[in-house]
Amino acid sequence: MEVSKEQVRVLSEMQGLCVPDDELEQVATRMSIWLTAFEQIEEELGEQMNKVDPIPPVLPHGEIA
Repeated sequence: MEVSKEQVRVLSEMQGLCVPDDELEQVATRMSIWLTAFEQIEEELGEQMNKVDPIPPVLPHGEIA
């Protein structure tokens, strides 16, 4: 999956993160690599992953979801 610099800019702003313009290309490249790897894992193990319950989130002590 290819991620563009503009997508990185928009997604990071939505999360309240500031990615400097000179780092957008690097972040986009790394995100693309990770998402491609996740696609390959899903392709190979998707059915097995669907048979297992997800791990529940671990919240800080005392916090309620």
